[in-house]
Amino acid sequence: MRPRHDPRSHIILTAWLCPGCDVAGRSAPENEPECWNCGGPVVVTARPAVPVAEPAAGSPVNS
Repeated sequence: MRPRHDPRSHIILTAWLCPGCDVAGRSAPENEPECWNCGGPVVVTARPAVPVAEPAAGSPVNS
């Protein structure tokens, strides 16, 4: 069973890892994930539902 989230207070981000740079990050759902360090392709590791206010406080979010 999939956990439910409230779309008014949560968004689903894309969490990823760049194997070449060995860095991780999160991207907003409307952005295609890419490494913030090298701009290269990444491996998506999760799609967490997080509170709308959290992205600014966590890992870098691509804009």
